[in-house]
Amino acid sequence: MEATEGRGIDVIVEMLSNVNLSKDLHMLALGGRVTIIGCRGSIEIDPRDTMAKESSIMGVTLSFATSEENKECAALFYAGMEAGWLRPVVGSQYPLTKAAQAHHDIIECPGAAGKTVLVVG
Repeated sequence: MEATEGRGIDVIVEMLSNVNLSKDLHMLALGGRVTIIGCRGSIEIDPRDTMAKESSIMGVTLSFATSEENKECAALFYAGMEAGWLRPVVGSQYPLTKAAQAHHDIIECPGAAGKTVLVVG
């Protein structure tokens, strides 16, 4: 809220909703939305947190996306990074040979800061 001078966030792409969803709802701007793309379990929320800001929660999976939709999504992500409004946070990095260790660490981690990246080369 401080970073938005109290206005809140328009869109949150949530990777660990069972831990963060309740907090996300408090950070949303009026009419904001949370797009859930990751979850490791169930969570209980107070529906009044969505009502107060007329916000919405939407679950997303790309398993039904067409090849053309995947290309469009990738192009939009790259455009966002080039324009500077999309700034991915990189957390742990592992060489590709340590992929099994990366999977283990993700599963055993109670929370993460940034994306885990496998590095080739």
